[in-house]
Amino acid sequence: MQKLSARWFHPLFSFVMSLCMAFIMTGFVTFLNTGTGAGFVGRWMHAFVIAWPVVFPIVYFLAPRVRKLVARYAEMPK
Repeated sequence: MQKLSARWFHPLFSFVMSLCMAFIMTGFVTFLNTGTGAGFVGRWMHAFVIAWPVVFPIVYFLAPRVRKLVARYAEMPK
């Protein structure tokens, strides 16, 4: 499989990271608020669909700034 060029790394990283974070967090918060009774998956997916468009730009714009902040205090891995 051919890889995408380096210019796609950050957008693709942000897309995948935001999907994972929104999926996990909305599932956890939905579980905490409503339990796993009838309709849990529907409530979870509803929360996910609302949350993911918010999470994606946050990750996209915040990740580079957080990386720079952390680089002040720790060496970047190679």
